Amino acid sequence: MLGLVVLAFLALFVGTLLFVYPSLAGATRPISIRFRHDEGVAPLKPGSAVMLSGALEVGRIVDVRKERATVQTSAGPLDHLFIIVDAQIQADLELYDDCQITTDQPPVGGSGVVVILDVGTPDAGPARLPIAGLPPRSLAAAIGALHRRLLGRGGLMDRLEAMFDAGTEGSLTAKISQSLDDVNAMTRELRLQLDAREQMTLMSKVHGIIDNINAATAALRAQLATDDHAAALAKVLAALDRLETGLAEAHALLEENRPVVRNTLLSVESASRKLDDEVLTALRAEFDRHDPGSLLGKTHAGLDRLNASLDNVVTMTDTGRKLVVLNRPALQRAIDNIKDVSDQLNRAVGEIVLAPWRLFKPPPAGLKRLDVLEAARSFAAAAAALDDALARLEALQSAAAGEQELIGSEEEIAAIRGAVRLAFERFQAAEEYLWQQMKK
Repeated sequence: MLGLVVLAFLALFVGTLLFVYPSLAGATRPISIRFRHDEGVAPLKPGSAVMLSGALEVGRIVDVRKERATVQTSAGPLDHLFIIVDAQIQADLELYDDCQITTDQPPVGGSGVVVILDVGTPDAGPARLPIAGLPPRSLAAAIGALHRRLLGRGGLMDRLEAMFDAGTEGSLTAKISQSLDDVNAMTRELRLQLDAREQMTLMSKVHGIIDNINAATAALRAQLATDDHAAALAKVLAALDRLETGLAEAHALLEENRPVVRNTLLSVESASRKLDDEVLTALRAEFDRHDPGSLLGKTHAGLDRLNASLDNVVTMTDTGRKLVVLNRPALQRAIDNIKDVSDQLNRAVGEIVLAPWRLFKPPPAGLKRLDVLEAARSFAAAAAALDDALARLEALQSAAAGEQELIGSEEEIAAIRGAVRLAFERFQAAEEYLWQQMKK
């Protein structure tokens, strides 16, 4: 009974110590660290220590679990397996976003611990959970990583085996074999090309070229033979002999006619001197544009006067055009007055021819007929005025196609409008007069 009581008190003491220890250690806060499973992690378990730089314990591990998450890579989103370590660390230990956390393990036995290598810098801001963990740095982890790199899938041994595998395309052995095959093919082709017994080989072509050179040198030696009259050298020597004979005859002819040749050269010299002294001097004087009495000076003066005359003609035509354009309404009014007088005379002569009795006292029946004729004349006069206005408008339109300036007279356009208005007023007066006569 005494032993059981002692054990019970010992268990109660240990439980009380474990219960009271967290409160004695001070305030804590939770953190979460995520490690890639393919990089390896030291063996961790709940209760393992969290060390700062491997020297100071700053917390304890609460839980170790696995979790799948999707991460963005250069090949797109991929699903990875991670090991999540939940721990409680001292609340006054600040961790920043660029902190470095890994796992470590004693060289001989013992569980692993979480090691905070660097808490980071304040400029990076508070750490975001879960914190990305680094690969482990224990001896066992290093041996495991070395084993994966040497013997794992895609490791150094696999690469060496693939490199020295002759059946693998692109391997070193395959490339060496391909190079050796190419060298064998080149040497075989070279051996075939150096066979003088084959016509199409390289050596046969070289022999053919040397034979052609020999034939060319033999032909050249034959052409340089002096005893053969058909050879090129014999023909050249004959041509030189004939040239020498011709030069000798020319020299003898020149010796015989030396005085004649001298007189001819003196005549040519005298003619050239006269040409330089007299003819060219006279021509130079005549073509001096600064001399008013020379031919070129007179030509320039005549052209200047012709240009002045043309300028005067242009000025006169411009002045006449402006005069016509400026006085066009007055000219048009004068023409209209003349036309009105001629129209009135024509109407008067027509009325006298049709009714000569109007020169005397007309009968009553003639007066009634005269009223109807008067209405018809009014219609005719209005129609004539309307035709005149239309003709003037057509003239202005045709003139505007050539020069815009001709349609710029507002007075002329106003006169045409007045003529059109007057023609319609005449139409209205003739209609009213005819209606009054018909009511009678």
